[in-house]
Amino acid sequence: MLPKGPSAVTAYLNAAPAPARSRLRALVAVIRAEAPDAVERLSYGLATWHQGENLIHLGAFKHHVGIYPGAAAIVAFADALAGFKTSKGAIRVPHDAPLPLALVRRLTRWRVEQAAAKAARPVSKRRPRRSPTAPVSANIATYNASQSPSTRAVCTALAGHLSKALPEAASRLWHGHPVWFLERNPVVGYSAHREGTRLLFWSGQSFDEPALSPVGKFKAAEARYATVADVDAKALSRWLEKARAIQWDYGNIAKKKGQLTRLP
Repeated sequence: MLPKGPSAVTAYLNAAPAPARSRLRALVAVIRAEAPDAVERLSYGLATWHQGENLIHLGAFKHHVGIYPGAAAIVAFADALAGFKTSKGAIRVPHDAPLPLALVRRLTRWRVEQAAAKAARPVSKRRPRRSPTAPVSANIATYNASQSPSTRAVCTALAGHLSKALPEAASRLWHGHPVWFLERNPVVGYSAHREGTRLLFWSGQSFDEPALSPVGKFKAAEARYATVADVDAKALSRWLEKARAIQWDYGNIAKKKGQLTRLP
């Protein structure tokens, strides 16, 4: 088991397979130089640098190293990343390719600046009023009860978390599955499948959360749970806060002929 705290990244590097170990160490040196005040730790099983928020992650794999500066960085540096295999928030560098040290330096510097700018924004003293946890609707309760025992436990736990975190949301069965809406905009829901329960965030690709997997051609991302023990309450709480703060306008996507715009 890897230790916690600052030594965790060093332990992660030491435990990495030989093809990735030296390459990660070179990348780590660049990140440390550009983010000297960042806290080093493991997050989502990856070497992570945190400064008010997660700045960047590194991962060791058999055939490549993964660099995770977040979805916004992938968009901002799209031209520089043209020769790399990327996904939402991730860059894959095969072991037989040169390390993009100069690019990682720029990415890290940009992420530090973005985090600092966000921290400097004035915080509104007005907070949304929250009522007590909204009750789960009868239709959703029936949906949960109709599942197998293990799936029912996951669905019931998710319904409780969603209703507690989003008491102002309206919830109902939508296309046959439980969905929570904020002012008629779908933000989160779940569905039971043979291989596990799928938790879907309609704007999840904008959350900068590596543990959420992109879904479809718009902005959705998901997590999957085989058992109730897989539900990370702390991560789920963080995702639900972002679900309230970060929304793309799915309610008017048909009116806008498939164009998706972000809500202010």
